[in-house]
Amino acid sequence: MSEEIITPVYCTGVSAQVQKQRARELGLGRHENAIKYLGQDYEQLRVRCLQSGTLFRDEAFPPVPQSLGYKDLGPNSSKTYGIKWKRPTELLSNPQFIVDGATRTDICQGALGDCWLLAAIASLTLNDTLLHRVVPHGQSFQNGYAGIFHFQ
Repeated sequence: MSEEIITPVYCTGVSAQVQKQRARELGLGRHENAIKYLGQDYEQLRVRCLQSGTLFRDEAFPPVPQSLGYKDLGPNSSKTYGIKWKRPTELLSNPQFIVDGATRTDICQGALGDCWLLAAIASLTLNDTLLHRVVPHGQSFQNGYAGIFHFQ
């Protein structure tokens, strides 16, 4: 029996409630059966990149100024002028994803106004089990790096 690929449907009102109920009945959205964002399958994408010898490039979030935001961080903003998109290996000779666990003091805010996201990530570091449900184990820049990381 082949696995049915379910692409998320974004709807509103009654149709959203029906879609949500169907997903719940199928067990979708649970940790062990997460809904794939925009239908992207992490393992398939990772394997494809490793087999082809290329690093992942997300077409839904391309390395262009428009991906950074609008208004204050838009393509014509002085805050984003001259930004160069780089991979971690272009910044450091030996980048690390997580070393010896994660703590809330590892999190530092930059200029993007993302304190809400950083506060959530810092909170996850207080519960190792929860952190690893959101950021699964075994991801690094060394072993099987394909330019893609997986979060749930």
